[in-house]
Amino acid sequence: MTFLKVLLIVLLVLWLISLIRVGGRVRYGQEGLYAAALLGPFKLQLLPAKPKKKKKPEKEKKKKEPPPQEEKHKKEPMDGQPGTLSRLMKLLPVAAQACGALKRKICINELNLELIWGGSDPAAIALGYGQANAVLGMLWPIFDHNFRVKRHSFQIGMDYGRTQPAVEIQAAVTLTVGQIVTLGIRYGLKALFTWIKSGRPAGKRQEAMSHE
Repeated sequence: MTFLKVLLIVLLVLWLISLIRVGGRVRYGQEGLYAAALLGPFKLQLLPAKPKKKKKPEKEKKKKEPPPQEEKHKKEPMDGQPGTLSRLMKLLPVAAQACGALKRKICINELNLELIWGGSDPAAIALGYGQANAVLGMLWPIFDHNFRVKRHSFQIGMDYGRTQPAVEIQAAVTLTVGQIVTLGIRYGLKALFTWIKSGRPAGKRQEAMSHE
């Protein structure tokens, strides 16, 4: 009975961990680029990097001349051995399947865009304003169809007093740990098998196909 309770507790903990959302937050504006990694309620700033503490100057050490390196002979691919590029091309269908599986699983918690179009020419400002609205009209259906967007705000305006456009973008994207593990195992193993299979010489691949 005790073993069953422990097993249930472990399964409950694993289930709770699988519900934790991880992702990132990005913000770009007049203050520059800001990026942070999200792990549940915790946030780890990545950009701009925090200034590091200055280390005490170390005593200069005598530079030792590195020993002469022997020229390494490049290994030429064996006859019938596929190259790296061709093997990577074999992984493209697996990558496409993984991207398709992510559809509607990635959650965009926040998507904000504020664009104020300015410039020296009033006609160019009006033209840029119209083009920005047209581009937004094409991009939004892609986001709405492929992702779950919780909150979004788009503001596009004109300011004839500005000498150049100003833009501020903020986005937060998350995915659950369970979804990452499931997709990683499924498509990671598929990519590994595809990579190993594509590394066989042409003759061995034909023999393997004939035995199947």
